[in-house]
Amino acid sequence: MKRFLVLVNPLSHGGRSVRILPRLRTLLPEGDFVALKNIEDASRLAREAKGYEAVVACGGDGTINAVAGGVLENSDTSLKFGVIYAGTSPDFCRAHGIPTDAEQAIAVLRNGEVRKIPVLTANGEPFFCSMNLGMGAAVAESANWLRPKLGDFLGTLWAVLREVVRDRRYDLKVNGEEICNVAHALITRMSRIAGGLKVAPPPLADDEYALWFARDVTRFGCLRIVWNLYRGKPCGEIRVLRGKTAISSSVSVALEYDGDPHGSLPVSVDWFQNRLRLVVPQNEGECRCKNRS
Repeated sequence: MKRFLVLVNPLSHGGRSVRILPRLRTLLPEGDFVALKNIEDASRLAREAKGYEAVVACGGDGTINAVAGGVLENSDTSLKFGVIYAGTSPDFCRAHGIPTDAEQAIAVLRNGEVRKIPVLTANGEPFFCSMNLGMGAAVAESANWLRPKLGDFLGTLWAVLREVVRDRRYDLKVNGEEICNVAHALITRMSRIAGGLKVAPPPLADDEYALWFARDVTRFGCLRIVWNLYRGKPCGEIRVLRGKTAISSSVSVALEYDGDPHGSLPVSVDWFQNRLRLVVPQNEGECRCKNRS
């Protein structure tokens, strides 16, 4: 029986996953490769997979999110999750030290170790990188269109600058507390959030996550924050949260996580009951947690 079920998104990065598929079949003969017809298939096939050592996402962050969500819901609690990246903004891979080169990623699948990752949910749906509100959702929508044309860095940068010029602000309510005049807000457990942008959260325990936001800043102040985010320097405000968090607004505020739109506020953030058994390089990868398991 094949060790790996590899779910391939043929639309990722302008079809890059399809172009490299013959090479992947040669490099990983112990893999069953399935080309996805839609993103819903990714979740379903991962959820229903039986008899495999690991289910592997071959695509971008949207594919990773869908496949990993299905693995979490699989009745086989020993099932592992792996990644062969074929997208445009490999933030998940960079955060966990997973190589973006296909041959190196396959070596990790065969010889890596399992790291049990705590997973956050937005309105009951798991997400694995960051959840963005307002400006971040608009940036993600524009960047998804621009990255295949301009590349990861320039596509994200252009989308960010476009939203800075628009200068839209939001009044949020977080667990009943008013946080007004917010230019951007996000929730994450990782430092890397999109296209080279990095926040600087403190070390987080397994039951903690970070709320990052920028408020009461001018357009020039937003540009300075963007510069600091690209440099990974502390900026904005960060709060460490535990348990469930409710976020709402009196106006429509778009919601995005892992690079794709997911409606608008209100949102309830909580923990998924299971942890993701992620295959990572041995003794490598970024980890900002106080405790690893």
